[in-house]
Order: sequence, then C-alpha cells, then structure tokens
Amino acid sequence: MDWEKLQNIDIRILYVIILFCMAIPMFKPIGLPVAVSENSRKVFQVIEDLPDGSVIWVSHDTGSGNAPELNPMISALARQAFRKNCKLVGTAFFSETVGPTLLYDYINEVAQEMGKEYGVDWINLGYRINAPATLKIMVDDVWQGAGGVDWAGDPLDKFPLMQQVRSIRNDVDLLFVTTVGSPGYGDWMQYVAEPLNKPLTGGASLTMYSGVQHYIRSGQLKGFLGGLRGAAEYEQLVDHPGQGLAGMDAQSMGHITVLVFLLLGNIGYFMARSKNGRQ
Repeated sequence: MDWEKLQNIDIRILYVIILFCMAIPMFKPIGLPVAVSENSRKVFQVIEDLPDGSVIWVSHDTGSGNAPELNPMISALARQAFRKNCKLVGTAFFSETVGPTLLYDYINEVAQEMGKEYGVDWINLGYRINAPATLKIMVDDVWQGAGGVDWAGDPLDKFPLMQQVRSIRNDVDLLFVTTVGSPGYGDWMQYVAEPLNKPLTGGASLTMYSGVQHYIRSGQLKGFLGGLRGAAEYEQLVDHPGQGLAGMDAQSMGHITVLVFLLLGNIGYFMARSKNGRQ
C-alpha cells in the first residue's frame, strides 16, 4: 500500500467529504446524545410547571444572523406548550420582517401538526416599534399596544384568544423571549417581569451568556438556552429532535470527519517512515 497517499489527500476531496458528512444530519438527524445543562433544564421545568391552559407570551426578538440558532427554540416551546394546552401570544421587537415571519412559520408548523388553531390557541401580533413604550402600554392594554390588529392586519376582536388576553398584567402567566441584544432581557425585566412579578425565560446567542449570568444567578431569568446547543438540549427535553439536534449532529460529524483524516494522515506518516527505514 502506498502510505504516502494518506499524507497527501487533495484538500478539495477532503472538503467535499466533510460537507457531505455534515449535510446528512441536516436532512436526517442522527440523534447523537447531548448532555443537558442545568440552565436548559430550568427553562423546560418552568414551562412544565405551568398549569395546563396557561398563556405564554413569546417574543422572537431576532434578526437573520442569529435566527438559525434561535428558531429551533420557538418550535420546541410551541411543542411543549401545546402539549399542555397552553396558549401562545407572539410579538417581535428587533426586526420588522425576520422576527414576526419566522415566529409565525415555526409556531404554525407545530400548530398544524398538533391540531392547534390560529386565533384560538395562538396568535402573532407581529413587529412593534419602540419596545419600551409598547411594553408599558401592553402591560395594561394589549389591544392598544398592538394597534387593535394582528401581524396580518386582521382585527383582534375576530380572534377568540384575544378575548381572553386583554393585558399582560392579568392574563399572561409566563414570558419566553429569544433575543440577540436590545431590546432584550433588560427591557422585559424592567418594564414587565419585575414590576408584575412574571417569570421570564428564553434563549439567546451563546455569546450573550456572560451578559445574562447575573440575571440567572439572581433568579430573575429562569434558566437560559444558549445558542444552537441550548436549542438542541431543549429539543431533547421535549423529546422531539429538530433543527437544533440536527445542527449539533452536523457539527459533531464535521469534527469526527476531521479527526478521522488527521488519524489517517498520521498513520500514513508513521507507516511510510517505517517502510523507508526498512529499505
């Protein structure tokens, strides 16, 4: 065997193999186990402890750059909430198009699968400008803060759910926020969670972890889903693999493939040296 060939594999072939190995889990998740952190477990548990039929306010405050790691959190939340017959009221304060559109798409996919109806079991109020001012209004009058319409411009009085949800103060049981910065946890704590003593949880890019540790330690933030890893852990807790676990599978397969080729290269090096030494 020509051991030297293992040391000189065409880099283009290597890239193609790595890409292929990473692509497989994106279409069919392998289901490699992921160790669940205490922070992710707290997110799952605070929702699990809600009485059935509770109202969860979910705000997908993200842009296109961080959406891939935060979207799976929305799907997993919807799945856990709908299993408990909880209601979801959605908003977005970061991006006028990305947040509300993805919020609708990811909740709607789960809702259709689980037989939940828009306007009855969940609703999307869409993008709202000026987060602090809007949040202050919605604390006591959701309809006024939303301008009386949902994200598609349909009047709120046509949706049975909105007859139940008139204010965050009286009608919402938990806040679930995915954020990439500002508006973010600081705004939700200052204007909603702390004044109303409402539990706040959710997720963000893993790079934000250091900035929210004090909120977690103080108990103001009930757990934390950190990036794609946090989304994968949450999917595992919900017992339904999705894009989060698929993404982690893809990363793992990429790492494994690189390690395999490093091993082969080293084997080729030592075997070739041994062969040359005997000659």
